[in-house]
Amino acid sequence: MAKISFSVDKSAERALAERTERLKPRCAPMQLDPLGRAIHFLRGVKSRATLALPAFYLFHGANAHRDQACAVEGYPGVVLKHAIEFSASSTVALSCRKAFDHGANGLTGANFAKNSDEMLERVAEYWSTRSSRRCEEALAALHLLRSIFRDCAKTDKALLSAAAPLGRRIGLLKQYADRSAAHLSMESYEFSIMDCVHVVAALTVIGEVIRSFDDPREQPTYFDSLDEASFIAARHLFPAIPNHRLFEDMKIEMQSRLCWQWGTEPGRQMLLEQLPYAIGWF
Repeated sequence: MAKISFSVDKSAERALAERTERLKPRCAPMQLDPLGRAIHFLRGVKSRATLALPAFYLFHGANAHRDQACAVEGYPGVVLKHAIEFSASSTVALSCRKAFDHGANGLTGANFAKNSDEMLERVAEYWSTRSSRRCEEALAALHLLRSIFRDCAKTDKALLSAAAPLGRRIGLLKQYADRSAAHLSMESYEFSIMDCVHVVAALTVIGEVIRSFDDPREQPTYFDSLDEASFIAARHLFPAIPNHRLFEDMKIEMQSRLCWQWGTEPGRQMLLEQLPYAIGWF
């Protein structure tokens, strides 16, 4: 009599067991020294800028002309449009919250804002070594960044009471990111496309300042290329998106360099108030 035997493939379960075993906490997390915290925080901000820029165009495309679907026809296109609108707005808001986190400890904007002049000099020396640029240039850029995080890495309540437009817009996006209802429903929150424009543009300029000193292997056109590619990708999905890129008439590397070359206060005013007008979005 023939026998039929069956075997159950449990390779996925074995792989799961191996992953969980590898990732079990076995000791206290590694603690960075103050210099390491400052450097890695800034790298994280640059990474968030690279996420927020393409997410902005997807949100803008999905949000523009709400009565029109996307390149995918019919009901599947409607579903895709709403899914992208929600996930892209969340990416922008969460990137904003992470960059301008007001937490007192760890890799947060508020913690970076507390760095002393002596610590900024140590970061400048490190950046100067990586970029082969003068330490004075790196220090000027760091003084600008510290001033921006002092202004903007605050609680939502403090930001919504601030005079600077960028601070208020960051407060609105952080409020959206922080409220659990924002992740449980499709209800609208009180931020506009212009709020996203200002925050994402400022994050991009800040990200380029950091890239230019900390990651000089990337081309100076890194964020310009990302801006163009992100817009083109969004336009393929959403043909009705307005034909206007954030940095269509401005070179990002040049603008970021001018911000710290002008001096801390003029550069601060550019980011906090003037940037939307400079890029033609107002």
